[in-house]
Amino acid sequence: MGILIGVFIVVIFMDWKYYRIPNVCVAVGVVSGLTMTWNAHSVSGLAQAATSAAAVFLVFYPVYLLGAFGAGDVKLFMMTACYTPNMGTNGFARYMLVTMAIAALGALAKMIAYRESRERLFYLVRYLRKAAVTGAVDAYHIDTSQRRCVVRLSFPAFLSLLLMCAGVYA
Repeated sequence: MGILIGVFIVVIFMDWKYYRIPNVCVAVGVVSGLTMTWNAHSVSGLAQAATSAAAVFLVFYPVYLLGAFGAGDVKLFMMTACYTPNMGTNGFARYMLVTMAIAALGALAKMIAYRESRERLFYLVRYLRKAAVTGAVDAYHIDTSQRRCVVRLSFPAFLSLLLMCAGVYA
């Protein structure tokens, strides 16, 4: 998991500074995860890692299409899924739950601190209500100039990984 932590440190820096998660970081993480999985679990581990990465893609790609996640976030979670066999039984599911809980707390803090974040929440509620009542799914407009509204998932994902490696949850 040390390589994954190192990759995450680079990812957080790039995400924080440039709002991008470079493909090279993801590729290094995927290759190292699959290599570790192959060495520890052979073919069955690779199959589990590939299945987990595919499940992450199938679940989060529609969320990306709606504009709620960035492409880098989806790639980051797919990369982490390559380590699934090394996380223990249901370890990846717990990892994702803790990551999303930390991200939700961060989003709540931003909503309390910044007015534009609260306005984004109200926009989301109006969007979802319109979709539920009319059945129409319009384009979800994102104002990229409001950088304080963005919740970067790389940091909650990294914090969750550190908590898991420290044995806070397993």
